[in-house]
Amino acid sequence: MAFSATKFKGNLSKAGGGARPSLYKVKISSSASGIPDVSGTEGILVKAAALPASNIAPLAVNYAGRAYKWQGFRTYDLWNVTVINDESFSIRNKMMEWMRKISGTMDGTRSATYGDASSATGWLDGEATVTQMGVDGGDKQTYKLYNLWPTELGEIAVDWSSDALEEYTIGFCYDYWSQGTGTTTQSSTAAPPLY
Repeated sequence: MAFSATKFKGNLSKAGGGARPSLYKVKISSSASGIPDVSGTEGILVKAAALPASNIAPLAVNYAGRAYKWQGFRTYDLWNVTVINDESFSIRNKMMEWMRKISGTMDGTRSATYGDASSATGWLDGEATVTQMGVDGGDKQTYKLYNLWPTELGEIAVDWSSDALEEYTIGFCYDYWSQGTGTTTQSSTAAPPLY
């Protein structure tokens, strides 16, 4: 089989030139009372994210001295985002507030405001969307993560010898995700299909 650079470039051109990892937008929100949103111009500070992964764990079934693999349950890894820190610590403060509402203050104190889920309006989880954009600026694919909450708030390195902007990571747990095209995602009223 002969390799044709012209054919490759032609096929890539038909596909819009290929999806670009730098063309995306992220929104993190919650319907629960007091859980802050990260969207709009603030969402631009999310420097890196990922389209979510999905795994089906194998279940080993032993028979006649051999282990046979059977399809197990679908599992989801942590969803991590990297954030550029601004001088007001806007996103970091929102994530710290969200984590306080889930499990109390840093010293473990719980109150009607922090760490008391029974007094909260709704569950203390949210949703996130990651939208892959095309070179034309239009939304191409949207991934929505459901029942999401922050589980890890990364450290911020400070260093006299660095002139880079501060960055940190946030790890989120979530229950499942759905995928759709354009600006719409699969309906969340029924269990959405998982791709």
